[in-house]
Amino acid sequence: MTVATPAITVVAAIIRGNDGRICLSRRPDHKHQGGRWEFPGGKVEPGEPLSAALARELEEELGMQAAISSPFMTIAHQYQDLHVTLHFRDVTAWQGEPSGCEGQQVNWFEIPELPALEFPAANRPVVTAITLPDYLAIAPDNLDLEAFKAGIDRLDAARTGLYLRQWSEHAALPEILALCREKGLKVWLRASSAAWAAQVSLQGVFALHMPGSVLMDCQGRPDFAGVVSAACHSRDALEKAADLGLDMALVSPVEVTASHPDRPPLGWQQAGEWITGLPLACYGLGGVSPADLETARHHGAIGVAGIRAFWPDVAAAAL
Repeated sequence: MTVATPAITVVAAIIRGNDGRICLSRRPDHKHQGGRWEFPGGKVEPGEPLSAALARELEEELGMQAAISSPFMTIAHQYQDLHVTLHFRDVTAWQGEPSGCEGQQVNWFEIPELPALEFPAANRPVVTAITLPDYLAIAPDNLDLEAFKAGIDRLDAARTGLYLRQWSEHAALPEILALCREKGLKVWLRASSAAWAAQVSLQGVFALHMPGSVLMDCQGRPDFAGVVSAACHSRDALEKAADLGLDMALVSPVEVTASHPDRPPLGWQQAGEWITGLPLACYGLGGVSPADLETARHHGAIGVAGIRAFWPDVAAAAL
């Protein structure tokens, strides 16, 4: 007789200090996944709203009062002995200083320190997602180099990453990458083939992005030290990206696009059904703008991406 694996629903907090550090707590040794660092939170009671559950848990565990939170990412994870659905939420305001009310260790960490810590497996995708920007600006193809560089110079590196797409094999790529490093921009390069993706070794490049055709030909995660993402236009593509252990996906088209007006859009509801629960940091792409970030978060995506609505005004006239 098959015995059903116990299942629980958990809500967890991403607590960001004014200095950008992240607050974590260490699980007691006697608990499931004991001794590991985690994003604070706990079980959701039947019928309890996620925001209320997190506020309750943070007050009980850390002494944080009146915590206000918003959706960030949801992950479903199967441990050997337990199925967990984790709703991670950004904590945007609270009262009091977090401390271990139940005797647990609590500490603040710089974001670059997080990958070296030991987390429960279900937390790992969120560690990567925290390093990603809210917006991903896709570089337009039809600008001359000087106009393109002027556009790069006006990007907000604190919240926006840059996908070079057709510029990824341009002769001026070293110059472009140098400008991006100077500005502190996170850069995505396009993998032109599965073989290219497997062999590439790029200094200072934050992420490698595989178009949909490259993803479907790929037999394993590319040997690349940074973030690996893929273009996904179907549930099957998303599941393959997750099975390969990729970090991120661009899910499209969410809405009708000017470049492909005849392609039926997914809509946020269907996109959310595909995204929610996967161990992938997903961005909504196609007919969206920075103003759609909150909508994206409510449907399981951590950010939004595009060309026209994301590119600086200096270049917009040429699009």
